[in-house]
Amino acid sequence: MAVSPVTGFNFRVLFSAPAPESRALESGDALAAAGAQAALIVPAAPSAGIRAGFAEISGLNSEIEIEEYREGGRNIGSRRFPRWGRYPNLVLRRGVTSDTALWDWFADVITHSYTLQTTKPPLRRSGVILLDGFDHKAVAGWFFSNALPERLTGPVLNARGNEVAIETLELSHEGLLRLSSLPPGV
Repeated sequence: MAVSPVTGFNFRVLFSAPAPESRALESGDALAAAGAQAALIVPAAPSAGIRAGFAEISGLNSEIEIEEYREGGRNIGSRRFPRWGRYPNLVLRRGVTSDTALWDWFADVITHSYTLQTTKPPLRRSGVILLDGFDHKAVAGWFFSNALPERLTGPVLNARGNEVAIETLELSHEGLLRLSSLPPGV
């Protein structure tokens, strides 16, 4: 059976409530753990404070660093072994809205300090990125873990233009997996 690519799309990002670091992606079956975490995020997203649509998302990349080992007597080539995963930042862009939840999260993270004993470390959020088709139903999903906002950029304000004011959120995270099945309710 041939599977056609999605031709029309929109993105939704559902964030978890602020939580301590998640170990979901460190389990033996990371894909199942990511699916279970995503299934918890979807119904709780409206009360988590951040639920946002985005016009553009980049950084849906996962890489594995490979280590070479040159074995003596094996002249055909070196052996290659996986070391660890690398995940570039997620970059999310959207038009400015009256919702300040992303800015509030950024302010909460930046005002925390690891150097003061009286404060807690900044709370991280995991999330689910959903790709919607023309019918506004999710056709694909990705789970990211332990995100912190690294950069939040407001729009360039120019009274002479008529472009949409765009804000950009850059998330540093600790893992990204494509979900093999979508959580219920999306």
